Amino acid sequence: MGRRRRKYRKPQLLRPIRRLPTIFECPNCGARALSVEIRKREKNERGEVKAIIRCGKCGLYAEMWVPEIFQPVDVYSRFLDAFLEGRIEYKFTKEGGEAELSLEELAASEEEEVGEAARESGGGVEEEEEQR
Repeated sequence: MGRRRRKYRKPQLLRPIRRLPTIFECPNCGARALSVEIRKREKNERGEVKAIIRCGKCGLYAEMWVPEIFQPVDVYSRFLDAFLEGRIEYKFTKEGGEAELSLEELAASEEEEVGEAARESGGGVEEEEEQR
């Protein structure tokens, strides 16, 4: 004895395929506006391709040579390591006040501001104590 066939089949829920990100966080300004472009047509003598890293907010711009099999995520991680260690040359393409300063100049100006703020706050306390 046979069974009747079912007329209705419940459809399977399909989960979307997870994709690797293409927009990243900029190590200079912190905005999520850093894009990585891999130009496979531009190769050097070692067979590496050119990768261009750009930030849409602060204008950070860098170029690096990476192996042909790299994805944008791999390029970003290599760029981030080199940027934080200071091993990569970069420039700022946008016009602006802070955007044109290098990291060394930014660090020096922040130290000066902290020193001035400490002197101002420290000087004000001594004057108040003398007046009492």
